[in-house]
Amino acid sequence: MKRRTLLGGSALALTSLTAQNSSLGALSHAAPVVDRPKRARLEVTENPYGPSPAARRVIAESVPYAPYYVEDETELRQRIAAQEGLVHEQVALSNGSLDALSLLTSDIARGGHVLAPHPTYVTHLNYANRRGISTCYVPLSDHQIDFEAMRKAVTSETRLAYFCNPNNPTGQMIDHDALIAFCRDMASRFPVVIDEAYYELLPDYQHMTMASLVREGLDVIVTRTFSKVYGMAGLRIGYVLARPERVKQLYSLTTTSRNQPGYRAALASLGDHAYLKGAVNYLTQCRERIYSLCRAHGLTYLPSVGTFVYVDTRRPAKAMRDALARHNVDVRIFDDAQYLSWIRIGTATPGELDMLAQALPAALGEVALL
Repeated sequence: MKRRTLLGGSALALTSLTAQNSSLGALSHAAPVVDRPKRARLEVTENPYGPSPAARRVIAESVPYAPYYVEDETELRQRIAAQEGLVHEQVALSNGSLDALSLLTSDIARGGHVLAPHPTYVTHLNYANRRGISTCYVPLSDHQIDFEAMRKAVTSETRLAYFCNPNNPTGQMIDHDALIAFCRDMASRFPVVIDEAYYELLPDYQHMTMASLVREGLDVIVTRTFSKVYGMAGLRIGYVLARPERVKQLYSLTTTSRNQPGYRAALASLGDHAYLKGAVNYLTQCRERIYSLCRAHGLTYLPSVGTFVYVDTRRPAKAMRDALARHNVDVRIFDDAQYLSWIRIGTATPGELDMLAQALPAALGEVALL
């Protein structure tokens, strides 16, 4: 099957492709000649095959609307609200989820600090730090959120708590009951932000979300994006589920509207269960191939429910990153004393994973063990 068929055919194309191939190795051999990248971008965490066929059609059809702003976001907000059992006043749109995370964190945490586990996703926390807001980081325990330590770290200065579920970079799903308990206990004292960027990859994902707490009226802010599984990172569209006053707060901070292609593609993608199922199947096979490469080279890894795998190379992470980069493979590292030898490897096209298969043993041979 040619890649253009996967991208431009029916919404079931990706599903059928993964079903016909029992391993990602077979999927790789089925990939077209064009899937021979010069560089493997394994430092990113998006669906490499991009938007669904339905989204692609409306993106093309949006060209005549390019001269105009998206002045009315009601339809998409209402669609999301109906899906989540909310009203549209509890839904805000954002340019990806990062804008919402950055703006709300910086505004809510003024005069205090943010509470977060570490390592985790920190781009918005770094943004807040540049505006004078510090983050109190609590180390993971056995790769999991240490809720007891998180509770002990709460002070009168805590203005907001942040969790990414599944956590990035570990790929571990946060204990559902423990997260609910923390939110119930703390949301009366400060808002709890749950970053669900990879929400669709969670097992039984519709029941693993914290949106139910928003329905109850708790001060819980759930952020999601069309950037990851839906493959639309370049179109900058995401959304927030929260109390109406938090929605108003976000819109009071926002300086730009949505873009026409992103808005229309999000409308087309929402509820496209066939494409979503196929994308999740493909990304799951990507993880399986990364696991297989790790086992072949005696490397420890964390089983992941994200679009990435966290791998212990037993070598200095920065040196491994640089060695892989010399072989045209880019990976991500995180600055954490517990994970000095760990690298994050993102899911990718079959061709990019082929490059990883060639580069990994070479890089391991170039970098001395710790």
